[in-house]
Order: sequence, then structure tokens, then C-alpha cells
Amino acid sequence: MTGGASTRLRPPTHKEPDMDIFITGANGFIGSAVARTLVARGHRVRGLARSGASEATVRACGAAPVRGDLYQLDLLAREAAAGDGVVHTAATTGEDRAGTDAAAVTAMLSAMNGGVFVTTTGAPMARSSRVPVSEDDTVNPGGPLEWLVAAESRVLGATGTRGLVVRPPMVYGDGAGPVAGLVQTARAAGVARYIDDGANCWSTVHVRDLAVAYAMLLESDATGVFHAADASPEPMAALFSAIGEVAGVPVRSWSLAEARAAHGPLASFLAMDAALDATRLRHLGWSPRVGEALGGICGALRNPAQGYGRP
Repeated sequence: MTGGASTRLRPPTHKEPDMDIFITGANGFIGSAVARTLVARGHRVRGLARSGASEATVRACGAAPVRGDLYQLDLLAREAAAGDGVVHTAATTGEDRAGTDAAAVTAMLSAMNGGVFVTTTGAPMARSSRVPVSEDDTVNPGGPLEWLVAAESRVLGATGTRGLVVRPPMVYGDGAGPVAGLVQTARAAGVARYIDDGANCWSTVHVRDLAVAYAMLLESDATGVFHAADASPEPMAALFSAIGEVAGVPVRSWSLAEARAAHGPLASFLAMDAALDATRLRHLGWSPRVGEALGGICGALRNPAQGYGRP
């Protein structure tokens, strides 16, 4: 599988009016941002919600909640068939994650008659590099994330449905996301630690810019794989310097072995390079405007209005 094999890059010539989109994970960090953006652009949105609290979050985004989860295949099929497209951002966290995702996506795609399906994978599907790589530099990540290979192929190979894959890198913004977890971990440990010399780089993207990317892809006629990333990858030493500043703790280096002993597989991801080239998406007219205005992920961390300084 290659990211560019079926990709078309024609920008949208007009905005599709009033699309009806079903979002899985609509109460989550990415899904809720996508819901708000689509509603603001004039689309109708239905969002999968597992609980009363999740339903409230979906309503607050301006979307209509659909009570259920990824295990309810009949419900997923019905909702996918009812509109013009699906944005899939939900995932379970247990050992059944790969099987659950496969069953859910298959049910939705099988029920759709045309329309567009957008799924979400991530930076591990791109070749590890300090220099930003394109969507064609696709690898099998192996290990617990090997299922992402089939997950992308399932959508890109769908018959009669326009398939899209979005690969976000490290997503930040609005005081939430994985960066908030890194701040909390540093605060609890009393130190912010990067691995080895911290020279490895990660691409990043603000969640609101990412949400616009989803919307633009839905509104275009594009197919294939797309990276969504700020222009410049961030060295881990610089990122953890900002994390330490916000958490009010010192910044130190530690070895990969020490990091693995403390954090398990997460340490291996933070030690890798994950630099993504978003030229393909920029050709559709997308740019990371919110992230650029904030000065990237480090600027967002240090900006009180983004909320990362709150305990």
C-alpha cells in the first residue's frame, strides 16, 4: 500500500452545501473539533456518544448526538448510510482495538451507497525521519500498531465510496490532547524529561487546524492519504523545555532504557523521529493558521489562553 496511489489533488471548486456527516468519537479531542468546524461551515453533523456526558459534549458542538459505541454494528451501519459521509475518529483502548475497528469500519462502509469515508491513523504509518516525509513514505509500524496497515487499506480500497486517510502527528491545542498528558506527567514527577539528546523531531498540528483539514477534504473530491502538520517539526528537547516551563519543573535528559522502564511503549514513540510533509494537503488550500499564529506547539504551551498552565 502506498499513500499516493489513489490520491487526487484537485482543490474544491465550491463548498458542498449542507452535507450530512456522521462522526465517531464526536465527543473526543479531535472529533469534537471536527464537529464544531463542520457545523460552523454550514453542515449537519451527527455524533456518536457513549454516555450522557458525551451527548452533552456533542450537543455543545452544535451536533446531534447518537447514543451508542463502536460495538453496535447495526447502529453504525444505519447512521453511516443515513448521510453523505463519515469521519471516523473513535477508537477503543483495549487489546481488541484492531478487531473492533475492523468490524466497525466494515459495517459502516458496507452500508454506504456512495459518499465519503474519512478515517484517522497517524505518524507511525510514515517512515521515521528527521526530514519531513510525504505520504508515499509508508511503512508497516509493526508491533501493536501493525493493524493500522489494514485499517488504511480497508478505507482506501472501499468500493463505491470515496476513501480518505488523515495522518495527524502530535496534536495540540486548547489545553487538551496528548500534550496535556505530558504536562501532567511532568508536574507529577517534578521534572520534564526528554530522551537522550532530545534532537529527534516530531511534527505537530493544532487541533483546530486539523479540524479544518478534515472539513476541506470532505468538501473536495480528493482521495488517498493526507498528512496534516505545521511547517516545522519540533525537537523533543525544545518541546520538553516548554513543557517544563508550563509545569513549573526542571528539564532533564534521561536514557531510552530509563524512559522505557518508566513509561513502556510510549517512550519508544517519543524517542523516534516523526516529521511529516503536508504539501499534498496544502495543495488543497489548507494551512495551519492557528498554529502559526501561536508560534507552534511551544508557543501554544506558553500561551495562557491555551490553558496548559492549569493544574
